[in-house]
Amino acid sequence: MNPEPHRPPHMSLGKSPVAANASRLPGIWLLRTDDIISGSPSADALAKLLSGEERARQRSYRSEDAQHQFLLGRALMRRVLGKLSGTQPEALRFSRLPSGKPLLENAPELHFSLSHSGRWIALAVSESQAIGIDIEQPQKPRNFARIARHYFHPQECALLDAPPRELMPIHFYRMWTLKEAFYKARGTGISEGLGRVDFSGFHLGEGVQFASDLPGRELPWQFFYAMYPLRDTSQLHLAVAGVDPAIADLSAKAIRRGMA
Repeated sequence: MNPEPHRPPHMSLGKSPVAANASRLPGIWLLRTDDIISGSPSADALAKLLSGEERARQRSYRSEDAQHQFLLGRALMRRVLGKLSGTQPEALRFSRLPSGKPLLENAPELHFSLSHSGRWIALAVSESQAIGIDIEQPQKPRNFARIARHYFHPQECALLDAPPRELMPIHFYRMWTLKEAFYKARGTGISEGLGRVDFSGFHLGEGVQFASDLPGRELPWQFFYAMYPLRDTSQLHLAVAGVDPAIADLSAKAIRRGMA
């Protein structure tokens, strides 16, 4: 695995040993799909952690890359949640709530969310509080204005249209990942309406605005966003949302590389 050389001073994406306070939550774990090579002994060992149903789902993906990404995502969940719950990773049992949000039956007090984009996989875990995470590693050009007009709040569209135009991609991915993380934490999915929450003032410290008819808008929602430059000249956009008060204070100490 090659650590990324272009990093902001507050964050390292290099692999590091598990900290003594690794169980402090909420926490975020990041993994690159080439950290563990497909078909390697390490990958084969991780495959043994998966349930029969998970292995069947892995085989259902047509491409080797997709199969490998699924394997690493499930193995990351099992290794991290197993360590936090004091359970062998292969013994973890998962089910789903009526909303479709996953549940860890062995330790239902642990809330978790998984996301992947490009070569990256991210896991967020919180104790006793709902949490959602979303990452985006841009892979191709997008018509940001057209997408925003279809999905975003009018104030967010106005931000994208405002100069300087070179900031449009950053504004877009910040708001997009925050929205995705928010609806993952809610367990409802983006079908509730991405435009019902307005993140146009978030980067200025002006908070978040919710539609007056959005259920749960009165909860103490917290948000975290960061953008990390990558060696291939793209960026990794990362957002976390939930009602855990500590989410707003997340820092590099809460972000770990690998399957700690």
